Amino acid sequence: MTPPSPPPTRPQLVALEGGCFTGKTTLATVLASQLDATAVPEYADLAPLPPYPPRTLDDVHAGLDHLSRLEQQRADLARRLRTNLVLFDRSPLSCIAYQQAIAHLGIPADPHYAAGIFTHAVHAGTTLPPDRYLYLRLPRETVLARQRHRGPVQPHLVDPRFTTANDHASLRYLDMLPDDRRLILNADLPISQLAATAAAFLATTPASPVPVAWTRMLDTPHGQPRTPAPHPA
Repeated sequence: MTPPSPPPTRPQLVALEGGCFTGKTTLATVLASQLDATAVPEYADLAPLPPYPPRTLDDVHAGLDHLSRLEQQRADLARRLRTNLVLFDRSPLSCIAYQQAIAHLGIPADPHYAAGIFTHAVHAGTTLPPDRYLYLRLPRETVLARQRHRGPVQPHLVDPRFTTANDHASLRYLDMLPDDRRLILNADLPISQLAATAAAFLATTPASPVPVAWTRMLDTPHGQPRTPAPHPA
């Protein structure tokens, strides 16, 4: 009698996070090639993003519902992949940090709705939480230099009030995770060095539980983020 096949092993799911022009897509492409992984594109590559700025909270909620559906599509894709490593270009962390950041611009936002809808989707089994995070950081002057080289984006995405608040919100959540679940990278380094550092991190096996509740991002009172470490010189 032939013994039953062992159940398939779920691939390691890794989210690449960071602000605009930090090199997330480039790093994902290099790691996918080096580690025989599959890169899953970010939301904007799958469908148009919600219009900006939203006028009301109803607009905000409709936009987040749209992003949640896109995240479910990405989860469905990850489940079908025959690979040991899946690299997500952004994750729900980006969506929640974005909501916290645009609130600093006086734009309608609802980070509690964002954190709740994605956390609920994980518990319902329709969204897959990343096992680990790679977070890329750049000094503002480098971001602006890359923007000049690559072309314009919506102005609020490089507004210092937005970029600072977005960085704070993301790092506040990542700081709650064990060291084996997140790696902060200086994106000013050569891509070969970034990829080698990330690959070494991903080669280790985390011992801590998989983080699933993005609502933890809201545990620190809004508007009083813990100050992150400065950018590396």
